[in-house]
Amino acid sequence: MKILYDHQIFEHQRIGGVSRYFTEIIRNLPDTVHPEVSVQYSFNEYLKNLDIPFVWKNQLLSYYSFLPSIEFKGKKRLFSFLQKRNPAKYPDYLAINKQKSIEAIKRGNFDIFHPTFFEDYYLDYLNRKPYVLTVHDMIIELYPEFINSPLFIQRKKKLVDNAAHIIAVSENTKRDIINVFGTSEGKISVIYHASSLADNKKKPNELPEKYLLYVGDRRLGYKNFGFFISAVQPLLLSDKDLYVVCTGDHFTEEETRFFDQLGIRDRLRIVFVEDDQMFGLYQSAQVFIYPSYYEGFGIPVLEAFQAGCPLVLADASCFREVANDAGLYFAPKSPQALRHAVLEAMNNKATRDSLIQKGQERLSDFSWSKSAEQTAEVYRKVLNNRA
Repeated sequence: MKILYDHQIFEHQRIGGVSRYFTEIIRNLPDTVHPEVSVQYSFNEYLKNLDIPFVWKNQLLSYYSFLPSIEFKGKKRLFSFLQKRNPAKYPDYLAINKQKSIEAIKRGNFDIFHPTFFEDYYLDYLNRKPYVLTVHDMIIELYPEFINSPLFIQRKKKLVDNAAHIIAVSENTKRDIINVFGTSEGKISVIYHASSLADNKKKPNELPEKYLLYVGDRRLGYKNFGFFISAVQPLLLSDKDLYVVCTGDHFTEEETRFFDQLGIRDRLRIVFVEDDQMFGLYQSAQVFIYPSYYEGFGIPVLEAFQAGCPLVLADASCFREVANDAGLYFAPKSPQALRHAVLEAMNNKATRDSLIQKGQERLSDFSWSKSAEQTAEVYRKVLNNRA
């Protein structure tokens, strides 16, 4: 059985949950399933570890590497002109990737196509070949106040409607697909994610001795980051040794002003973490806090379990489904409830030890090999239904 995956997520993400998911599924597929990934250029870190031929490029959006220290009116028009006149010198890597996928689809040397994101370019070329679509979340549909993209929603619904089968990453996401798009329940299979962390005995340099951990994006409103910081401010002010450590990009000017207004600017730290340091980052934290209103699955939950880090998380979306009783929950708009949970996880040794033990037990329910085998079963089901 041959499965064709396309380029999309590998040109969108350098690192990230969706590209991690696809590389782990591809790596762990049973021997009866033969994957092909159609990508020419990528900057995705996980793709390096697969036996997939591609050309590494540190920057795919090559306009941004064109005269990087000079900005002037008409720079984009100039770059577009140069691309058309001299494509060998100024290649459009994204267009090349898409064309490579189109050519692979048109050749038809596969049984099932599994696109890695939600562009619909391939619909005109499949020639009745089936495709399976993974839906990781329904954030844009459910939270338009944070991400308003009606054209994306329209395109995503078309792809869901026309897919041979849908993979949802949680029962919660499955219910949301059914409720929002009206998809039939029998068309959707739930296949969980897993953790990819490994204990490499490494952690980032210059970590505070005592810190609360926040990982992931901070800018998107549904992540609830501002609420989290406001809620823990009294804890930081009352304990001069306690910090908040965040991963990701540098703090913005707006964030820095916000921290100043709360009087805690010097208690926030940004760390830039290599993949092999993530285990140590979780392991050294007092508590990992996940305040989001919504996640499709929430891989960091399992990462915290694996590293033995107590977990405090919002009582929202899929979190109880994934974490079960291995975390302390708070109402996502109650700062008092969040503070109470954090203090309980930090200061009550019995609670702390129980959370760590339950996390390890819950973690055993998830593995990428199980996820890949269940994905292969979906592929087999699709082909059997067409026989």
